[in-house]
Amino acid sequence: MTTEESWSFIRTIDAGYILVPLFIVYLVIVMLKLKRQGKSYNIFQYITLISLGVYVLSVVALTTFPIEVNWGMYKNQTPWYSRINPIPILTIDMTTFILNIIMLVPFGVYQWLLVKQEKISWELVAVRSLLFSLGIEVLQLLLYIITNSARSVDVNDLIANTLGGVLGYYGVKFVSKNTYFKECLNQFKVSMKSHIIKN
Repeated sequence: MTTEESWSFIRTIDAGYILVPLFIVYLVIVMLKLKRQGKSYNIFQYITLISLGVYVLSVVALTTFPIEVNWGMYKNQTPWYSRINPIPILTIDMTTFILNIIMLVPFGVYQWLLVKQEKISWELVAVRSLLFSLGIEVLQLLLYIITNSARSVDVNDLIANTLGGVLGYYGVKFVSKNTYFKECLNQFKVSMKSHIIKN
């Protein structure tokens, strides 16, 4: 037997071990930035910033965890490029497609909450949603290459996620046409210019 055939390492890494420390780091960074700016913030703006961290890490948890580390004699022998589905539309699993749309709807909502309304457009939201989704797909592929975690990359996920982000943006834009709801939403809004995130 070769060395690789004579040993194996199999472990499961749950989301909490990695994402909880990342969330704590995120909170520390946010609080330090807010303190440095020396401005007053209402409770709703804090909710926006904290829930943003929870949301992003939740998406990462859903799409990449648990991570199955499988090295040695029992590792998956399938080449990494076979884990990529480059064929759009024709290969859609409708249930997964709809769930991926729903998953990125909040991302579109946060785009509206974290910028000045006049500075955001559906095209910008679409590009950011696509890049966010692409980052997830690349992470899944890297995890497969490095750990043999059984994840795949699907172009349909990129399409669904982008649609979800745009739908979230338009959903908030539609609701904000009502003066009452617009005033409520404005309580949660964090200006990019004067607060944390810069364009």
